[in-house]
Amino acid sequence: MCGINAVWEGWAVALRSATRRPLTVAAAAAVALTAAPEPAAADATVREIATVLRSDPVYVADSQSRLLTVPERGRVRLRIVRKDIGRIQIAVVSRQGAQRAGGIGGLANAIDQAMPGRRGALIATTGSAFHVVTSHGVVEPTAAALRNAVESHRGDGLAAQLLAGVDGIAEVDPGGDADVNAAVPGVPSADQGSPSNDVGDDIGDSFRIGVLVVAAAIALPFLLGAMVFLFGVRRRRAAAQDREEIGRGDARDELVALGEEIEALDLDVEMPNASARGRDAYEQALKLYDRANQLLAGDDPSEVELYEARRSLEEGRSRMAAARDALASGG
Repeated sequence: MCGINAVWEGWAVALRSATRRPLTVAAAAAVALTAAPEPAAADATVREIATVLRSDPVYVADSQSRLLTVPERGRVRLRIVRKDIGRIQIAVVSRQGAQRAGGIGGLANAIDQAMPGRRGALIATTGSAFHVVTSHGVVEPTAAALRNAVESHRGDGLAAQLLAGVDGIAEVDPGGDADVNAAVPGVPSADQGSPSNDVGDDIGDSFRIGVLVVAAAIALPFLLGAMVFLFGVRRRRAAAQDREEIGRGDARDELVALGEEIEALDLDVEMPNASARGRDAYEQALKLYDRANQLLAGDDPSEVELYEARRSLEEGRSRMAAARDALASGG
């Protein structure tokens, strides 16, 4: 492992490159700020954190729930869906948990190692120290985007820092084609043989060519029929894929719309005299939003995942309507 360290106004910034697995390289950038003492609490293991992040882009340790409330987590998830779906993961951990892994950088790399095939940027933070691991080589712009987000929202809380960080990282994300763990197309190799001067070989080759010509003439009608059939199958498949793509786009639009409804209501839910029934309905809607977000996180969700996501979104809208009615009536 090699590292380059520099200091800006009390910020320690370390840029590292490390192999995640053979032929897979992860580039990392860490931003460390002054840390405040935290109460001791039982923390999840690296494997448990990685398991959560596979289905939910935001993980928050129980001991850190005060740093990022449930409505704030919803806003961060929504921002990831809007800006860079499937390519930003965030883990909010305790200072003690980071120290046991050798620091926030060590913990971030351990989580990254536990998620083979992960794409995009993984942000690990204790609320005062930040580390980002990328699956591509655009390290310094990613680190600069996170550093600028944290510095410009220093007094606004972790939620504001993460929201700005998501915006900045999404702008510099080069996309899946630039991932160093992307599959590299193989280059076919060809053997170059020397021409034979053997007369027997020439006669044998001529005989084989003649047999192939006759066989091709016999098989040609069947080949033409098979090609017509395949073209028809491809056209039907392309039409089906177009319909599925439109369906996925509609579902993601519905997901964003539900997220906006949730975001518009979170201040009312946090009011001290807010209706308990309204809060319950709001929490149910947020869980349904998270479930739909997980189902649509992949690039190509199946028909079953698409159906379940739409069902969750429909129920989530129903829960939001109930929450608004309860909060408005004070019941």
